[in-house]
Order: sequence, then structure tokens, then C-alpha cells
Amino acid sequence: MSKETKIILDELNFSIGRITEREIKGKRLKESEYWYRQGLKTARDIVLKVENLNKGKS
Repeated sequence: MSKETKIILDELNFSIGRITEREIKGKRLKESEYWYRQGLKTARDIVLKVENLNKGKS
């Protein structure tokens, strides 16, 4: 996995974790925050799938 890919995944995981932490602490998420987190999760899944596809080509 490239350094750039690791950085992207770290940032996505950090942002997802930050939103989830607020929810765990009892704060109710706004609808936009919920969907933002879902978008981040989808972006993370896409990055991982592309990385796996690139591994298969090597």
C-alpha cells in the first residue's frame, strides 16, 4: 500500500471516528452529519477496493 493511500485511509478513519465518538458520548447527530459519515465510509470502502484491484494487477 502506498504512503499516499495510507494517509488517505488514516484521514478517513480519523474523521469517521470523530463523528462516531460524538455519537457515543450521547450527542445526537444532525442528519447531515450522519450522511457525511456514511459518505466517508463509502469513500474508505472505495479506496480499499481500488487498492485491492491494484494488488491483483501487480
